[in-house]
Amino acid sequence: MAVVEQSDTSVPTLEEVLRRAEGMLPALRERAQEAEQLRRLPDATVKDLFDTGMMRILQPKRYGGYEMDWAAHAEAARVIARACSSTAWVVSVVGAHAAILARMSKQCQDDVWGPNQDQIIATASARKEGTARKVDGGYVVNGTWRFASGVDHADWCMVPAPLEAKERGLHDAPGFMRVLMPKSDYTIEDTWFVSGVKASGSKDVHCDEVFVPDYRVMDSRATFAPNPPGVEVNPEHYLYRLEFGPYFGSSLLGPMMGAAEGAYADYREITAVREGALFGGKVAGLAQVQQRLSESAAEIKAARLMYESNNQILHERGVAGAGLTAEELVEMNRDRAFVAKLLITAVTRLVRQMGAMGLYDDNPVQRHYRDITAMGTQIAVNWDRNITPFGKHELGLGADDVGFHKSKKTN
Repeated sequence: MAVVEQSDTSVPTLEEVLRRAEGMLPALRERAQEAEQLRRLPDATVKDLFDTGMMRILQPKRYGGYEMDWAAHAEAARVIARACSSTAWVVSVVGAHAAILARMSKQCQDDVWGPNQDQIIATASARKEGTARKVDGGYVVNGTWRFASGVDHADWCMVPAPLEAKERGLHDAPGFMRVLMPKSDYTIEDTWFVSGVKASGSKDVHCDEVFVPDYRVMDSRATFAPNPPGVEVNPEHYLYRLEFGPYFGSSLLGPMMGAAEGAYADYREITAVREGALFGGKVAGLAQVQQRLSESAAEIKAARLMYESNNQILHERGVAGAGLTAEELVEMNRDRAFVAKLLITAVTRLVRQMGAMGLYDDNPVQRHYRDITAMGTQIAVNWDRNITPFGKHELGLGADDVGFHKSKKTN
């Protein structure tokens, strides 16, 4: 299969990518309600994502991608989320799947990017039921998986599947396998009836007795571990070479940051000209309105500083070719959860300050509130799960559950 290689001269700067993201905002605002009603991204939005290269940010240059440094996709999503969190989710969280694919076999990457370099690669991460059975030349896969964001527009989907019980202990990788399937191998089940990030289209996928060749199946742990198979064809960039768990867990902070910034900007614009419904007068003149606005502004600023620090550390460690120490990992997980907590608190305060006006679906502040609350349910920013390991570590009790892989303590 021919692979079209692209020269480095076509790779934009981060500033150019962010300028393109800014240019999408008016159309995304106009489509916001349509997108929620569709419960998936409108076709016009997907075309915009491909036309602007938003899905190529973490895609290898070998396959026409931009192969940009960590957090470029999250920053693009931060800008986009000011208008549409669902689109931002696809850019950042789904867009990071390109880096996962870049860590898999060359033949696997050729299958996906060889015929078409504009790809949305879905991942149904939560297994309802499903197994993989080893057969000659591959695996037979059955099951149903949830939360395949962007799957309506995807040609490929990854799912985690454990080996059937009778197969365990007979192979080198008895745990969960990462399975990549073309859309012809699975069906989409329309289950995405939710309160927030409605247009992400995070539906279920199902397959029955599907044969998947060996080269498109690998141990899930190995996909995120250092030096995965894909490093042979994508050796240069740290995202394709180092442990990937700490990076992937931070992808959703961009959409959450942008949703909070969008909620703040929309609240400020609406409140600046709003008249009191019962007694008249400018709402903006009330001291408590000014105080609540200031408090949310401070929380969003604090979250932004921690978000940028998180991204900078990951990038610097990547450039240095080093993984995170146990100390760094538990602190980063704590900070990631705290960023989410600050942002959710800030937006919740704003929508409540609007009174009954904040109940309406066509109020953009309410939509941002629903979106950021929904994104905040993701395990990567779960408060209790991500702060407990830090407390255990600080008290000398160890911290076993600090990420996808355990990091060794260094002096």
